[in-house]
Amino acid sequence: MCQMFFMAEALACFQAIVFAKDAGFRRIVVEGDSLTVIKKVNCNILDKSIIAPIIHDVKEAAMNLESISFCFARREANNATHVLARDNWSDGAPMYKIEEALMIVVLAGELDWRRM
Repeated sequence: MCQMFFMAEALACFQAIVFAKDAGFRRIVVEGDSLTVIKKVNCNILDKSIIAPIIHDVKEAAMNLESISFCFARREANNATHVLARDNWSDGAPMYKIEEALMIVVLAGELDWRRM
């Protein structure tokens, strides 16, 4: 069960980078509530864990960006992410409409700042 959690978190990190690059962003900050995954993507030592292939993909996807940083955010301060994950599913697949999601994400982000 724990390994599945780390795999899901690492894959979400990868997908966030791909999404941001596809949207044209060149400077990215990736926040995650899995300290293990954040430590692994920030580490320069070869990862030998079960999620090593995903960590490798994250690092490859991060190449050619102007800047990228991976930061740990406690779950209590990660409400915006959970709002997006919970409220943007259609027919069993995630669906994100940037223009429509913006206000709910801004409000959730403000709540995150207050909790920090």
